Amino acid sequence: MYEGRTVKTATDRAAEAIEAAETMCADEMGATLELSPAAKMALISKIAAAIQAAVAEDRERLVCAQ
Repeated sequence: MYEGRTVKTATDRAAEAIEAAETMCADEMGATLELSPAAKMALISKIAAAIQAAVAEDRERLVCAQ
């Protein structure tokens, strides 16, 4: 029934949503601040790093709680 189809997990869908949100946020902020394309990419990288750090911290907290 599912041959040849890839099934996305909830984590996959969440990761895609976060990536889309990072890009949208940076685009909006970049337009508001009139940033160059390079500055927008730097902003996306900073946002992504902050989100990844928060996720890692939360994961660590959850693992320690078990």
